[in-house]
Amino acid sequence: MLVEKISAYVLTLLRLLLGFSWLQEGIFKVQAHFTIQGLVNTIDGGTASPGWYQHFFNTVVSSSVPLFNFLIPAGEIAIGLGLIFGILTRSAILAACFMAINYWLANMIYIYPIQLMGSIILLACYNQATKYRLLSLWRYFKKRKLAS
Repeated sequence: MLVEKISAYVLTLLRLLLGFSWLQEGIFKVQAHFTIQGLVNTIDGGTASPGWYQHFFNTVVSSSVPLFNFLIPAGEIAIGLGLIFGILTRSAILAACFMAINYWLANMIYIYPIQLMGSIILLACYNQATKYRLLSLWRYFKKRKLAS
C-alpha cells in the first residue's frame, strides 16, 4: 500500500514535470514565431537523418510549412496541458512519444530523448501515473457531494 502511494506520487511528479517541459517548449515556439522551414533545409542537406525521413520532410513537410508551423507548437502545448491536468493523458503520452521520436529522427538531440524515456515510463505505469489528476479530484468531490 505504501509503495503504491509513493509510486503514484513519484509518477504524478514525473507526469507534471514532463507536462511543464512540453508546455514550456510550445509556448517558447509561439513566442519565438517558430518556423519549420530552417529544419526542412537542414534535413535536406544533412546526413544525420534516415533517408526515408529526409524524403518525408522533402515531400510532405516542405509542401505544408504553414500547417506544420501551427501544428508543432499547438501539439506541444496540448501535450503539456494534457499531462499537467491529466486530461486525455494516454493520448498526450502517445503524442509526446510520437513528437519526441520525430525530433530525434530530425537529429535534434536536446531534451527529447529524456522526454521520450519519461513518456515510455508513464505509459508503462499508466494507472499509477494517472491516479492523481483533475478527473480523479472531480470524481472524489462528486462522490462526497452525493454521499452528503
